[in-house]
Amino acid sequence: MTYEEFFREWDDVSADILCHTSGSTGKPKDILLPKNEMMRSAMRTIRHFNLDRRSHLHSCISPDYIGGKMQGVRAKIMGAEFTYETPSNRPLEHYRGGRIDLLSVVPSQMRYILDHADEMPEIGAILIGGAPIPINTEADILKSKFNVWETYGMTETASHIALRNVKVFFSPFRAFDDIQLSIDSDRRLIINIVGWKRVVTNDVVDIHGNQFKVIGRYDNVINSGGIKIHPEPIEQIMEGLLRCPVLITSAPDDKWGERVVMVVEDSGLYPDDQIVEICREHLQKKILPKEIRHGKIPRTENGKKRRKL
Repeated sequence: MTYEEFFREWDDVSADILCHTSGSTGKPKDILLPKNEMMRSAMRTIRHFNLDRRSHLHSCISPDYIGGKMQGVRAKIMGAEFTYETPSNRPLEHYRGGRIDLLSVVPSQMRYILDHADEMPEIGAILIGGAPIPINTEADILKSKFNVWETYGMTETASHIALRNVKVFFSPFRAFDDIQLSIDSDRRLIINIVGWKRVVTNDVVDIHGNQFKVIGRYDNVINSGGIKIHPEPIEQIMEGLLRCPVLITSAPDDKWGERVVMVVEDSGLYPDDQIVEICREHLQKKILPKEIRHGKIPRTENGKKRRKL
């Protein structure tokens, strides 16, 4: 889909927009989102960043995804300037315009922006969504000049329902005022968008009022010998130490039921014995990987890791 096609769909008489989920934890699916709820979502972001019709919004994300669609909706309902580019991992490489008040990117694009900071235009704020921010990228954001916010949300909630200021070390996500949060018995986050819907997510969280930190996904938990292991915190630790992408997944095991497998995307930079030594030094014994593999980590089109090998 192009932005021209999306805006024609937005301007037609239908009450809903057809959207597609990413399929990071299962098969992608089509859902209908009410346009009025997309406008409510857009207004939350507009108010948060004090945007108005004089603002300039730019998207590096395809309108095939909710993050791309919503950047267009924000500009549309304000009558603000909106520009976009063909998505790539070299965002703003050919941009020759002026200040951007709100820029929408995914983590791999943020990496390029950090590496080419001196070539970037003036940017008021950057929204990062689509996938978790790698720990090394986050560390570099903390040292950078950019005002960066990580989003939490999904297609089903018409984009993000909470934001996190990445410039504040280890800050939590904070939900918008009309979003009510709770957890179930498995500590999975429950989102209640007042006046619209209630969504039980698969994200296990630590929650305090309208703030929360994501521990990992409930359906990603590995049960190895009765010990429940969340892959995402292990990935964060190991990516920070190895400075390369890491996937923690599992394989069937006759003894343990599931054994922890670590895939290291390092092109053979680290030998297995060195990785084992680093793991033993920094990880608890009960969560140590029992198998190490090297190779390309499978990902969805918008950069999320595919958990099943």
